[in-house]
Amino acid sequence: MDSVLKKVVNHPEKIVYGLERKGLLDWLSEKEYIKITYRLAFGRKLNLDDPKALTEKINWYKLYYRDPLMRKCVDKYEVRQYVRESIGDAYLNECFGVWNSIEEIDYNALPNQFVLKPTNGSGDIVICKNKSHFNWEEAKRTLTKYSKRSFATKTKEWAYYDVPFRIIGERLIKSSDENQIKDYKFFCFNGEPEFLFVASERGTEHLKFDFFDKKWNRLPITNAHEHNMTLNKPQYFNEMLEIARKLSKPFPHVRVDLYEEENKVFFGELTFYHFGGFTKFEPDEWDYKLGEYFDLKSIQKKH
Repeated sequence: MDSVLKKVVNHPEKIVYGLERKGLLDWLSEKEYIKITYRLAFGRKLNLDDPKALTEKINWYKLYYRDPLMRKCVDKYEVRQYVRESIGDAYLNECFGVWNSIEEIDYNALPNQFVLKPTNGSGDIVICKNKSHFNWEEAKRTLTKYSKRSFATKTKEWAYYDVPFRIIGERLIKSSDENQIKDYKFFCFNGEPEFLFVASERGTEHLKFDFFDKKWNRLPITNAHEHNMTLNKPQYFNEMLEIARKLSKPFPHVRVDLYEEENKVFFGELTFYHFGGFTKFEPDEWDYKLGEYFDLKSIQKKH
C-alpha cells in the first residue's frame, strides 16, 4: 500500500479537507461540515446535544463558545502581550521581527540562527541553524505554502477566523540534544492543568507523543504517534504547572504549550482545539475519560 493510499485509509477525514480546500464544500454549514468530518474520522456520530468524549466537546467548543480573547491568543505575535500581562516577560522567547508578507523580510538582516513561523498557524515552522548552509529560496516556498493553510476553513476552528497571516521571527532556542526542542503540552480546564503530552523527536520521521497526568504518571494513551519511553520528568515541572494555571485561568479549556531548555522555561503557544477535535485518543475509552475534565455546563452557549 503506497503512502497516499495509507493516509486515506487511516485518515479518511482528509478527503473532506481536500474538498474544502477546493471550495467544493462551501454549501455546507459549519455544523454539518464538522459532523461529516467527525463521522469520517471516528466512525461514529458526533453527539453535540450531550457530548461526552473530549473530541466531541472540542467540536462543541468550536461551534458554541465565543471569547474574543481567544482570537488574540491564537495569534503568535499578539499572544505575547497576553503572556506579558499574565506572567511577565521572563518566559517569552526573543522576538526580532513581525512581517505582513514574505517580501518584507530582509534576509541579510536576520541573525545567523532563527525561527520563522506564521502568526495564524500551529506547528508550521522554518528553522535556520546556520545561514551558511540555509536555503532561503526553499524557506520562502515553505512559508508561501503555510500562508495558504487555514484552520478556520479546514477544521472550522472559530478562534482562527479573521486572524491575518503574518510571519514572526524568533531566536532559535538551543536544544539539549540534536533534535528539535521538546514540547510540553498541558491540557487545562477552568485554570487547572489536568494532563499533558510531550512531543519529542520533532523534525524527524519518528515524532513521539507521550501522555502523563499532572503528577507525571504515564498514561496509556496513543494520539497519532508512537511513544518515547526514555522521557524524564522535566526539572521545572512544578513551575510549568503554575505557568499553565495562570495562562489558562480565563478559559473553560486551553492547551498551554511550554518548553524547557537552556535551564529555564519558555512559553510556546496556546491551543484551544487540540488537533481540531478530529484525531483519535486510543484506546477509545480514553477519549471519554479525558472528556470528563471538560465541564460544558457552566459555559454559556453562543450561536
